[in-house]
Amino acid sequence: MSEAQAGSASARRWLLVGALAGVVLAAATLVRGGAPGGSDTTPRVPAGAVAVVNGEPITRDALARFIGAIASEQGRTDLDPAEQRRILDRLIDEELLLQHGIALGLDRSEPSARRAIVSAVIDTLTTAGMREPQRAELEALLRDSGKTFVRPGPVQVEVARVPIGAISQAEAKRRAGEIARRARAGESLTALAAELGEALDPPLPAGRIRLDALRDRVGGIVAQAITRLSPGEISDPVQAADGYWVVRLVAREPDAMPPLDDVAEAVKQVWTQREHDALLTREIEKLRERAEVTISDRSLVGSE
Repeated sequence: MSEAQAGSASARRWLLVGALAGVVLAAATLVRGGAPGGSDTTPRVPAGAVAVVNGEPITRDALARFIGAIASEQGRTDLDPAEQRRILDRLIDEELLLQHGIALGLDRSEPSARRAIVSAVIDTLTTAGMREPQRAELEALLRDSGKTFVRPGPVQVEVARVPIGAISQAEAKRRAGEIARRARAGESLTALAAELGEALDPPLPAGRIRLDALRDRVGGIVAQAITRLSPGEISDPVQAADGYWVVRLVAREPDAMPPLDDVAEAVKQVWTQREHDALLTREIEKLRERAEVTISDRSLVGSE
């Protein structure tokens, strides 16, 4: 097993996310930089290469550009050595998949072909091992997934809306601020809505309503503001596309875990994705065990 395997475990997730979200294409254009020949501090590593995977160089330029892109995306100027090593491991894993695809008869040519090759290899490596989940596995996933599938409890709310159109945005915001202030002082939000805003047509139900149904009536921005309120609390003015809203959360029922039959398809999708990731991780580990990977930059060797 080569020295590059030390930091490989944490890099797996980078490859999985990249391959599935399209970032592999970005990595593809960077991995092959046409490094010049010659010797670096490590005799078998060409000058300008930070690593060699079964004889194929990964250039220092490629690694630096990819690190810069990730750092920029995160609003940072640089990444620490451990993060840089994870990115290098990601590029190594992609190279291993690419080489495996070529060994199967696929062709390495233009950089744009790399994504198709890597994706095809991933499909080949994982499809054969995929299976249908058993109900007990789906029930366990549903039970252990925390809030992923939890349904928010129904809520009872009072709302006041000040639309924009007949009045300016500045005036609508001022009126909404006055509504919030006076409602917190004890005045009726319903009465304030009639005085300073515009009634909803049709009005919201007087009792409790499911949050998804409420979202359909008031919009996602206002519904999100409601989820942050405690019972009895009144929101600050919330700006939405149709004006400003002030909301009082009257009551909220506890969140509830739905029965499996109600969310079976969504749970199965999560289970399938996890199974796919696990299979791909195992297959990449096998490729790494058989590969010869040399890293010339000693600052990146052994970083976790």
